[in-house]
Amino acid sequence: MVLADWIAILVFLGAGVLGALFGFGKLLKFFTKGIVGFFISFVVVYFFLGVVSSWPFVQDLMLKMHTLMVNADNAFVNFLIKIGIEKIILAIIMFIVVQLIRILIVSLIKGFVEIDKAPIKVINKVLGTVLMIAVAIMVCLIVFQIVAWVGGESAINFSENMLAGGKGKGVLYWLYNNNPLNALFAKIGN
Repeated sequence: MVLADWIAILVFLGAGVLGALFGFGKLLKFFTKGIVGFFISFVVVYFFLGVVSSWPFVQDLMLKMHTLMVNADNAFVNFLIKIGIEKIILAIIMFIVVQLIRILIVSLIKGFVEIDKAPIKVINKVLGTVLMIAVAIMVCLIVFQIVAWVGGESAINFSENMLAGGKGKGVLYWLYNNNPLNALFAKIGN
């Protein structure tokens, strides 16, 4: 292992200690509120919009809305038809529903893991540790992905000098070259 690996181990251990100190409930609430919560809801809507829009009930509603707009036949309504307003309305409704469900689930989980009983407290601390280490690893993978996107001499220097350390190949070097985000973004790009 090279110096970068030892530094990463210290960072991950520090993240684990922070996770144990704060606990899973507080960390879950922190990571799912605000802009991150909106992003989570946006991603969920993005992945499930096609599924929900294929439900017969939803298709019937969208068809009725489209038919009403076609019958109205004016310039503004024609513009709304052109931009697919029925799909936009569906996405907005789904976003609101997903936001409400996310808030409810996070509140229920937070309430459960913060019960004042010894076994639950241990579970809260252990899950908090796991969550913080997972977040630290995810941040590491995202940084590696950004460096790979930049590419060129900067990426080569980062990989060979920072992660490999000139002596041997470390765990971070392997992770940089086998980053699972590379495959994910390659799949999305196709």
